[in-house]
Amino acid sequence: MLYPIPKKIQLAPSQAKWQLSSAESVVVLVGLQNLRMQKGIEESELMANLIQISNKAKALDIPIVDLYGDDLIQGMQQLGEYASTHPQLIFAGQVTPMLKQILPHLLSVTDQIVVVDDAILLANQEQHIQWVENISGQGVHHLNTYSLTRLWDLSAPSEYVLSAKGIMLAVAEQLEMDALEIDPYIDLRNYGLNSVAVVSLVGVWRAHGANIRYEDVLHYPSLHELAGFILQSSR
Repeated sequence: MLYPIPKKIQLAPSQAKWQLSSAESVVVLVGLQNLRMQKGIEESELMANLIQISNKAKALDIPIVDLYGDDLIQGMQQLGEYASTHPQLIFAGQVTPMLKQILPHLLSVTDQIVVVDDAILLANQEQHIQWVENISGQGVHHLNTYSLTRLWDLSAPSEYVLSAKGIMLAVAEQLEMDALEIDPYIDLRNYGLNSVAVVSLVGVWRAHGANIRYEDVLHYPSLHELAGFILQSSR
């Protein structure tokens, strides 16, 4: 039985002082196989947040490591390989005994560890709140999905965000589609691109220096036209 995710006001404030950067992040998803077996998980806020984090990571080319029981050793080896170039470890998923055990060891490798506090699952809400308080006292950073994805957007390299690949993956993220499924010459509204998604995309592109307005996305409705306009406007 899933419990309500604690609100921000219920959680101890994070004590971390370092700045999150998408170029130095690696996402570590823990116990997703077990999570997917939970009753009601597919319609939950928890799963929505996990999907949002995964989609944003893919859009910004942030590596994702999946730690699960059957292939834990391989996952840990992969995490170790990334740690030298991506010292910011972003954890989400099920808070397993294994995760509690390895966190102190990881803190000896890097002090830049984040737990996404509305994208984790423990036994109940009380344990959830207590665990976040405990890790905060150990210097582990914690924040919610919205703050994480917003900081990633703002810290991403502009040359990537405004590249053909970055534009394509950002649009795919908003459509919740694989980028290869999008026909570059079809009106993106046919795929379900709505006004909320357009506002979000325009905000990110403008933050990175593109001279683009909401109306421009409507005027250049296909991925091919839109990417061409953005690449031209940002030169």
